[in-house]
Amino acid sequence: MDIWWTLHLKRDPASVPLARRILLGAMATAGVDPQIAHDLGVALSEACANAVEHGACGRPDDGFQVTASISGDRLRIEVTDSGPGLPAPAAPLVRR
Repeated sequence: MDIWWTLHLKRDPASVPLARRILLGAMATAGVDPQIAHDLGVALSEACANAVEHGACGRPDDGFQVTASISGDRLRIEVTDSGPGLPAPAAPLVRR
């Protein structure tokens, strides 16, 4: 069974457990091992909490998006927001 969904959520702390509950339900329906489902639920919660806290790019009304797909033994979860992202890594130091 393949499952795919996308949520468009408010940047509000209440959105975090909502996203997690929906993911856990989808994983239970797909027969994902409960311990793996728990660990992925925690990871999703952390990513969503980060989007709520840092993802506004100066606009408090910006939301964020969660997309998940389950196909066979593969699960893909994406959390996107309008935040600035991480800074580019510094160039490696070259010693001469």
